[in-house]
Amino acid sequence: MGDLLQRKTAMIMALALSLAATLVALATDENLRERLGTTYWLLGLAIIGSILLVLAGYVWDRTLMIKLREINRTAKQQGGSRNFDADDEAETAYVLPDEPELEQGQDEIMGLARQIERMAQNLQKVEASYRGIVEDQVDLICRYRADGKITFVNSAFAKFYGQKRRQILGSVFPIFEQGYPTRDFQGNLPDKASFEVALTNHEGTPNAFMWTHRAIKSQSGALLEYQAVGHDIGARKQAEAALIEAKNAAESADRAKSEFLAVVSHEIRTPINAVIGFAKLMRETPLTADQIEYISNIHQSGMTLETLIADILDVSRLEAGQLEVKKTAFALRECMQEIQRSFGNVARDLGIDFSLKVDPGVPVIVNGDQGRLRQVLMNIIGNALKFTEHGSVSVSVSCSRGEDIPDSDQKQLRLFVSVTDTGIGIPENRVKELFKPFSQLDSSSTRRRGGTGLGLVISKRLCELMGGAISVESKLGQGSTFRFSLSLTYLRGDSQPPVAAPRVSPSPSPSAA
Repeated sequence: MGDLLQRKTAMIMALALSLAATLVALATDENLRERLGTTYWLLGLAIIGSILLVLAGYVWDRTLMIKLREINRTAKQQGGSRNFDADDEAETAYVLPDEPELEQGQDEIMGLARQIERMAQNLQKVEASYRGIVEDQVDLICRYRADGKITFVNSAFAKFYGQKRRQILGSVFPIFEQGYPTRDFQGNLPDKASFEVALTNHEGTPNAFMWTHRAIKSQSGALLEYQAVGHDIGARKQAEAALIEAKNAAESADRAKSEFLAVVSHEIRTPINAVIGFAKLMRETPLTADQIEYISNIHQSGMTLETLIADILDVSRLEAGQLEVKKTAFALRECMQEIQRSFGNVARDLGIDFSLKVDPGVPVIVNGDQGRLRQVLMNIIGNALKFTEHGSVSVSVSCSRGEDIPDSDQKQLRLFVSVTDTGIGIPENRVKELFKPFSQLDSSSTRRRGGTGLGLVISKRLCELMGGAISVESKLGQGSTFRFSLSLTYLRGDSQPPVAAPRVSPSPSPSAA
């Protein structure tokens, strides 16, 4: 088959040449010019016009074919794959069936028409797939223009309002009436935004939604419209409200418990003090040996109960956050000497060596809560003596001096205290439970050593309140070492000479006595 375009070109050129030859023949025949007269010139102009029309048609046809080929090539390139930006909600691709290039002998207009038809069919498939995805969503999805008028809604959106789609299209998106999404100072909507807005459904029930707003743009970046997706967060809001309510109830119950413990502790302390006081008075009266023993037992039990009540009161204050730590100046070494005297006699009666050493670098006067420091030491040393049947208990006190405190004549001080005993030790699996309330190594009814299990809990929290921490190292059958630190201060430039660290001579063993 010959080339149709080449044949058309040859025919047009032949026609133009024949017309040009006719025009030349007319121009060279003088007799014909004389016979025709004015008609001669009209005929010449007609032939020239025909030549121009034929050439103009040829140029037009060639230009049209070039344009059609460009359109055909562009259609194939864009029809082969349709790309979306990475930020688009979905990515869809469709591929046109492969066909041979249009030969020059074929009708290129018909080929372009078939190409466009195939593109339209694939676009319909893509749209159907997109609508299927959107319609299956339980979230509310809609599209709207910059003025807020809705152009599309999915079935969930229409069902929420109990209306048909055509009734919703063209209406203003409800969140616009509530001022969402927030516009910039020029009144333009943002490209992306997320916000919580509640809508009321057709039954009058408000629902909380998390909305995601975004701009829909063309490949050239021109704004087409906006899309909003509303995710129902009502269940999450209810769960959050239930958690907050449960938290408030738990905190209220905890406060009530702490207040109850505080009131009960105060109320019980009065009669206990009376019992202890009368026991002391009765011991000063003439008594038999049995009566003295009974009174001593009453006094000892009253003292134990008083300690228990004090511990419970401290725990309740700590849990309620009502226990305050004071910052007053006190003589640290004198405090250690009192601890030494207090426990020295007890250790001597038990046949245990007790020693207390204060490093010479520890300042004489420090600022802190002397009463709470004494309480921590009493608890830890008391436990060490209670769980040590033979051997020794040693206490070591050292410090680390820190930086100057701005706008003050004080300097920072970190106090380190360690209490080491050769007692029964602690099983490795029970070490983590030591600082839990009412935790005891021996909780059986036949346990040999008493105690409430609150001393270490109180000590730990007091150390934390005073800017420190507490830890323990222990081996079963070999003893334990409790270490704690406190954050104190001392006067900058203190030039008092250090006092010798107090020590207690080893108590004589029962055999030596």
